[in-house]
Amino acid sequence: MLTQTIHRSSLAAFMTLLLVGCATSTSHVEVPINVLQAIPHAKEAPRRAQVQVTDIRKDLNLERTSIGGVSMGRTTLKPPEIELVQKLVEMKADEVLLRRGETEPQTVLCGIRVFMIATPATVVYWDINTTIELVLRVRGQDRTVSGAATERTFIWPSDEIIQRVTTEALRQSGEDAGRALTELFALPH
Repeated sequence: MLTQTIHRSSLAAFMTLLLVGCATSTSHVEVPINVLQAIPHAKEAPRRAQVQVTDIRKDLNLERTSIGGVSMGRTTLKPPEIELVQKLVEMKADEVLLRRGETEPQTVLCGIRVFMIATPATVVYWDINTTIELVLRVRGQDRTVSGAATERTFIWPSDEIIQRVTTEALRQSGEDAGRALTELFALPH
């Protein structure tokens, strides 16, 4: 009985120190993202789409957090989110236009509604979440596309894990954008 009490007290003290250490230790992380990894079978096609990206996010949330939402540091993507989204939408639009046989340049307006990386934590693990929501406008019509990915880790949410999760969310957004752009470019001029 006494041994059990000592064991529980030691475990509680260890967990308290661990949480305090996580809550007070912050570091900023720079995560390189290669958009080509997010688009399977991507080919550099001649530029047919002119994509204009606008950041319309209400919240800019690219932060690693600990229990209680305590900041552990900011996450910076390289290239930045606007450039990643522009390249993703350009490649998908060019792919659709090439498939349709269109040679005239086409304009795609893209609004970034959500591009969020969050790392909510419990005593035991972190979830690394990336959520992306874009609004695409072609020929006066809008389509919303999105992608989301999550990975659970029992270690520090490293840049490699954030990179993997963000690339997966971009891949999903790209697939959704391809479907939406196929519909939008089929509309009459």
